[in-house]
Amino acid sequence: MKFIQKISEEIFQKKYMLHREKDAEEVFRKIAQEIALAEETGKQKEWEEKFFQEISTGRLIPAGRILANARPESKLKNYNNCFTIDIEDSMESIYQALREDALISKMGGGVGFDISKLRPKGDKLSRGGESSGVISFLKIFDQSAKTIMTGGQRRSAHIALLDISHPEIEDFIRIKQGDINNQLTQFNISVKITDAFIQAVREDKDWNLVFQNKIYKTVKARYLYNLLAKNAFLHNEPGIFNADIVERFNNGYWAFKMDRVNPCGELVMPPYSLCCLSAVNLTAFVENPFTDQAVFHYSHFQKTIAVGIRFLDNILDQTAYPLEKIRTFSRQWRRIGLGFTGLGNVFAMLKLKYGHPDSLEIAEKIAKTLRDTSYIVSSELAGEKGSFPAFDADKYLQANFIQTLPQDIQASIRHQGIRNVQLNTVAPTGTTSLSVGQNCSSGIEPIFSLEFKRNIRTGQADEVKTELVYDYAWHLYQKQNGKTVPDYFVTAEQIDPYHSIDLQAMVQKYIDHSISKTLNLPDNTSLEEYKTLFLYAYEKGLKGFTTFNPQGSMKGVLEYQEESIRRAYAPPRPRDLPCHIHRTSIPDYSCIVILGFLKSSVYELFVINDLDQQIDLNNQSKGIVRKVKKGRYDLILTNGEEKIKLTDFTNNYNSSDAALARFISMALRHGTPIQFVVDQLTKDSNFISFERIVSRILKQYIKDGEEVITGERKCPECRGQLIYRDGCITCRECGYSKCS
Repeated sequence: MKFIQKISEEIFQKKYMLHREKDAEEVFRKIAQEIALAEETGKQKEWEEKFFQEISTGRLIPAGRILANARPESKLKNYNNCFTIDIEDSMESIYQALREDALISKMGGGVGFDISKLRPKGDKLSRGGESSGVISFLKIFDQSAKTIMTGGQRRSAHIALLDISHPEIEDFIRIKQGDINNQLTQFNISVKITDAFIQAVREDKDWNLVFQNKIYKTVKARYLYNLLAKNAFLHNEPGIFNADIVERFNNGYWAFKMDRVNPCGELVMPPYSLCCLSAVNLTAFVENPFTDQAVFHYSHFQKTIAVGIRFLDNILDQTAYPLEKIRTFSRQWRRIGLGFTGLGNVFAMLKLKYGHPDSLEIAEKIAKTLRDTSYIVSSELAGEKGSFPAFDADKYLQANFIQTLPQDIQASIRHQGIRNVQLNTVAPTGTTSLSVGQNCSSGIEPIFSLEFKRNIRTGQADEVKTELVYDYAWHLYQKQNGKTVPDYFVTAEQIDPYHSIDLQAMVQKYIDHSISKTLNLPDNTSLEEYKTLFLYAYEKGLKGFTTFNPQGSMKGVLEYQEESIRRAYAPPRPRDLPCHIHRTSIPDYSCIVILGFLKSSVYELFVINDLDQQIDLNNQSKGIVRKVKKGRYDLILTNGEEKIKLTDFTNNYNSSDAALARFISMALRHGTPIQFVVDQLTKDSNFISFERIVSRILKQYIKDGEEVITGERKCPECRGQLIYRDGCITCRECGYSKCS
């Protein structure tokens, strides 16, 4: 393999060339040799060559533990990234789980578990005393994870789940607040929600917090939902685990529940399971990229899938297991997870926008091809090597997911059996996509950034040099076509979150496990909009839901640490911005106020002096503000055709209030919420002053349901949360309202 960027080669050498290999080819050859040893003696060379060809060409990307450890001479034989364990409600079980967690971490694996079986804080113990609660035990696991270096290289990743009905759920939801409190830093956390809970939220019903059939507290379901959404909005955790959706598609439903997940969320599993992962690099199957003749080769894709399924099945026989319970369960059910990476790049290479209906059509065909080919190959493997030992044809064929398979595949499973209980996932593939994938887009994610600067130490004292790092598809495009960015190269922050959910939901229909995806929220997303996204993801059938709010940390700092302020830099201004035009007047003074918008947020404000009301704008209320050069702006009106109406208007129609307008623009560009600007402007006692007029205009652009973050923050009647609604401050709890 020839690396096309220095960063890919450097990361590969650091992460995966750990056994004195001279180059990547030697790494791939040794991996192929090791995994082919699971075949019969007469077939080992044949499959070694097939594995090597798929890996060395970058079509098949093994997961990180395989790339790092899978060698005939390796002393660390763990080839799986993550594992799940169980924790029962007893001190013996808790400390047994802590020991199991440590053994897994030592071997280089992440750990996931469900803590819903542990009794809540303050609950009476059978031998006297009180329980210290689920969070106290999580802190012990967190400290253990900080201490143990996995495989001598990194600290272990963890995820903990807690049921939405557990009596300690409120504290669990609030425990992680990012850098504000630095709690459970080695853990991701998720809340297990159910269909019944969502129904209670919709109907505004009570919700009981229960442990072992005892009701500890009753709250409003919407209160819990709002608490969960708010903490996730501000601090990006907890995530959501849709327990009933997961269980509906459990292929082993008759023997176990899939009630836990690995740290990145792509595999839903029972306890004592593992993540046996690899990904097919979709970018390898696009011919004639960025042209009208671009095509995706599904037949070539199917060949790589076939090799990938066999490769992962062999991993289960070649890997070492950290616990005998995991070895027994994994060999009994032979769970694997073949997925894909580079989907965002493929859309660009096919000249499609991520989330556009045409991209959903391609994503569906790719996911369906992955599912059908995987199940066909696993059934054929069962004919050759035998089904997974726990296979029961009658029960397996009744599983909801299996019944979505084409009839010929179901018939093959009945006739030959199937080698693996579940087969597919979409993992995040961060480091492997950056290295082996040549910095292709990760998993199902869109392109994160077309290019970015990377600082590298030169080795000479503190000297650093800067190099540009390119997204794989953008690297290919700009080498052939130059730096002009076509509209189909969209990045994460440009994608409508609903379109992103729609695409994930489309793929999820064909994935028997889950999908690891982080939804990047637009900068201007409000809490109320976020709550709607939560429900939308559930309604679309997502098994999990995780988001990243780029403003979340700042909001948390503003809310909880007033002595510490994070300075925000303004996003760059494009040449053209859409604008709204407001004509207004006060005694002896007429003016025009122009608001420019970036991504539907107010970005800038201009004031034009029009004392004699001579400026004719044809009664138009919308237009474009074009920045011609520094300090020069033109107003463009578009009514059928583009027409420059006012040239260099900030200079030719200068206003005495222009300085204040510039300060307001600066505040808005740098992320100050409109509520704050309005609050300051309305402190002027003169109701007809320019400040009050501008405040009334800006107040129209405060989104309904947006939380009050300055001034009056608590309702004077019930101390509840105040929000802006219909231009008034309204209490979310009791309905108190005050309008200015």
